[in-house]
Formats: sequence, C-alpha cells, structure tokens
Amino acid sequence: MTNKKFPQKLWTALTALILLAMLASGCASAPTPKSYTVGVIVEINWLSPIFDNFKTTMTELGYVEGENITYLYNPEVGPDQAAFDAEAQRLMEQKVDIFFTVGTMTTKAAKKAVEGTDIPVVFTPVINPIEEGVVASIANPGGNVTGVQIVDHSPKGLEWALKIAPQTKFVYMPYNPADTISMMIVNGGMLEAISQLGVELAPSEVTSVDEMLARVDTLPEDTIIFLLSPLSSLEGGLEKLSQLAKERGVPVFSTNREIGASPFPVANYTVTMDGEAEQGANMVDRILKGQKPADMPVETAEYFLDIDLKSAEAYGIQIPDEIVKQANVIIR
Repeated sequence: MTNKKFPQKLWTALTALILLAMLASGCASAPTPKSYTVGVIVEINWLSPIFDNFKTTMTELGYVEGENITYLYNPEVGPDQAAFDAEAQRLMEQKVDIFFTVGTMTTKAAKKAVEGTDIPVVFTPVINPIEEGVVASIANPGGNVTGVQIVDHSPKGLEWALKIAPQTKFVYMPYNPADTISMMIVNGGMLEAISQLGVELAPSEVTSVDEMLARVDTLPEDTIIFLLSPLSSLEGGLEKLSQLAKERGVPVFSTNREIGASPFPVANYTVTMDGEAEQGANMVDRILKGQKPADMPVETAEYFLDIDLKSAEAYGIQIPDEIVKQANVIIR
C-alpha cells in the first residue's frame, strides 16, 4: 500500500476553515453584556444628593449610564405615601431590575410593589427599619429588602455641642409635630438627653417656618440652637434661621452637614450623604452580581464630627484643642 503525503495547501486551507469555525462558534456563544434598569424613588428633594452620589459610585464600580445601566427617576414624586406607592407600581410596569430608595416611605412603597417577585430593594437612609416593618431583622433581613440604616445619634451630637459651649443653659431645638421622622427623633431620646445633660429645652414646638424664625427673638441668654435632621417642613427656613442666630449671637449646632446655612454650624455630628450613597451602591453591586438581599445584613451609616473654627470664632467660642483633635473634619 502506497503512503501518499497530504498536499500542504489542502492542510493549510483545512486548518483555516477549522479556526474560522471555532471563532464563529465562540462568537455565537459569547453572552451579551447585561444591562440593568434601576428604579429610583427619593422621599424629599433635600435628600436628592444621595442619588447623585449613588450614581457616581456606581460609575466607579463599572456601571456606565446609557451603556450597561439605566436609572428611572422622577424628582417630582411625593410627598405622601399614596404618591410613592403609585410611583413604585409605575416603575414595576417598566420592568426594573432593582429599586434604590431614599427614605422610609419610599422604601415601604417599593417593598409593597415587589411582593411576590424576586426584584430586590436597597434603601438608605431609614431609621428603625425593623420597627418600620421594612426588614425582619438587621442581621438577616429576609425577603427582597436590605440597605443602610441610620441609628440616631442626635443625643451624642448634643453632648458634643455642650462640650464645645459649656456655658449653655437652654437648647432651642425647633421641630414640627407634623413631621413624622422629626418626632421619632424627639421622642426617641432627645427629650431625655436634654434632661440628663443638665440643660433646659426652650419652647421648640413650631408649626411653620415663620413661627420657627420668630422664636429666635424670644430666646434667653446662654441658649444654643440645635438642628435635628431631617426637618422636612422647616428645611426652607434653616438658612434664614442661621442668619438670625448670627445677628443674635446664638450659636448653631447641627446633625446635618448639608443644611447649607450661612454661617455654617459650629459643629455637626452627622452621617454624610456621600457615605450613605457609597454604602448603598456597593450593596446594589453585590446584588447585581448574584448576592441575595435576604442574606445581606442591614448596614449602619457612619457618623462624623465636623468642627467649623470660623463659625466658632464668629460666635466668640474658643474650642479646646483636645476637642478639635477628635473631629473628623476641621474647617479653618
């Protein structure tokens, strides 16, 4: 039997055909890059920077808007539970892959909308998520919902304020009984803290911005203003309140870094919107990569002490170095 050599040209052509077939097969089986749709609901406009910072962190994590992620967000939604419920249902109809909610009412709306589905919800910031019925537990949320909680540290913020202004005898802490979250903070520990810290609460219950501002003229000496966060119905008057306080020489302290008042508070003891947003974005990323929200413990937003030495000087306050050294942010 004669052994004949296979022609080299035919070998070359056959090899090329095999390679082309393999490449074609590989292209046909390559998965199409996944694109995600995120339904976003923000409870009050004051909290909208959380969504902005959330998108920034998502971009850093590789989610590029218009390429592999789409955000559905209507800033005009609200302000009541019925409106948020309707928005959550509208977003469900648009086939969202996940919800990112900012606030308690928005989170409740999304949780209700996703019942009976496997669509996840990531929230921030929510105070008392168990009591609010958002999750079953902090360590094991169960269901579709997890996120970032705020453990209220307003009493600690007041303690810092009184260390900075130890001559204080009265605290003006404006709040509107109609603001649900404000009342949770007031009744959740602030009234007790004021008593335990040896100061008195100046008349602080108000029902409007005008009433809040008018109270400044009636404050006794050795009073500080301590601003809770959020103050939903009073937010629009905070800058004017700070200006009046400066004119009267009443130092302002806050549990909110972003109140935008002028001058800024002497000190803030607060969570940060960018910090909350970053935590929320990382949780969304983990869920989109396959982790189940039911197994993801609720995280807690971190608190920071900010001291503004310029504002302190404007109010005639000399802050001891041992306190300044403990601040996370110092404005000089």
